[in-house]
Amino acid sequence: MRRTGAFAAVFMTAFFVAAALAASLMGACQIFLGPEPDIGPQAVLRSLWNDFNETHACIDIRMSYNRNFESWDDVYEYYHKILLTRIPEGGPSGDRDGRYLFYTCCDMIGELMDPHVSMFAPGGNFFWTAEDDLQRKEESWFDIALIKGNYLKDHGFTKGGFFTYGRLNEPYNNIGYIYISSFIDSDKLEQQDWAQEIDGIMEFFREDNIKALVIDIRGNSGGSSLNAEYIAARFTSVQKNYMKTSAKKGPGRNDFSAPMTFRVKPEGTRFTKRIALLTNKATVSAAEWFVMALKTQRHVTHVGTATRGAFSPKISRPMINGWYYTISAFRVTDMDGKCFEGTGISPKPEFIFTGDSDTTTGERKDIQLEKVLGEVGKWLNL
Repeated sequence: MRRTGAFAAVFMTAFFVAAALAASLMGACQIFLGPEPDIGPQAVLRSLWNDFNETHACIDIRMSYNRNFESWDDVYEYYHKILLTRIPEGGPSGDRDGRYLFYTCCDMIGELMDPHVSMFAPGGNFFWTAEDDLQRKEESWFDIALIKGNYLKDHGFTKGGFFTYGRLNEPYNNIGYIYISSFIDSDKLEQQDWAQEIDGIMEFFREDNIKALVIDIRGNSGGSSLNAEYIAARFTSVQKNYMKTSAKKGPGRNDFSAPMTFRVKPEGTRFTKRIALLTNKATVSAAEWFVMALKTQRHVTHVGTATRGAFSPKISRPMINGWYYTISAFRVTDMDGKCFEGTGISPKPEFIFTGDSDTTTGERKDIQLEKVLGEVGKWLNL
């Protein structure tokens, strides 16, 4: 009996020590990890708003063009109340799949009208900033099939789906034309797989005795800045610094890193005669970097209409509830410190028009391109 009692005493002592140790460890874990974060709808909305408040590099610039609100603070106050009407606090759950929270978050960040802002959630829910009416109109007015059929000799040539080029029809048959649809970058397309085609195209223009060139990047949605610089180098005669970028590095409005300078320099087979660089409101992102690079060259004239105004590289960040968003986290300026975010780069001369038109014979025309050709014709005394 004594041995049994002693064994029981030792067992009970060990049990209480183990229990005390476990309780201590649990307490230590709570102190180390902290309480579970609040991922309720209002907490998610507030956290997202605050992330944009502290991380978006151009939030005040973007808000200065907003017609509905005076500040980003006003945006939160409005959508906080909207979310309360959609999902009342303390009420029965009416948002089990998160759709009302997702819609409200998207509506809130959509007030910035930033093409580099997006949000995505498991299950296929995805948000991308909508195009404005002007961009939709200008996109609808541009038709590369029309240009191939009505303006390029023998309908031109196409390489890799990214370049359409050729000699224009008379009376502009000593003017070359190249359309660059994108500066796309993906895992399946190495830079050299398509961008290097530009050297062969430059050989075509040089051998065909072209006197001037129209580079058309209307509707170019951007892509890789490396591809944009690679191609821009073929139209560059003098090395020039063209842009500065600074990363947002703190919560304050002026918390930015030291600027990094970008430059373009002559490389590869080049064309450096007179060039008209044609843009519209659907020219965006890396395509706008391409514009900034070529505007440093004296033989390049920017024509058409203003670009979209979305220059910042985007980064992806997680939300507290497991969703993700992208945000513009860099301030981009020209070498004089001017930021074109939200407004885009306006050309001189600017050719504003109301769309393509039909003649009495029913032939469709690209009115904007025809205005550009008229301008280039003056350069060549046509």
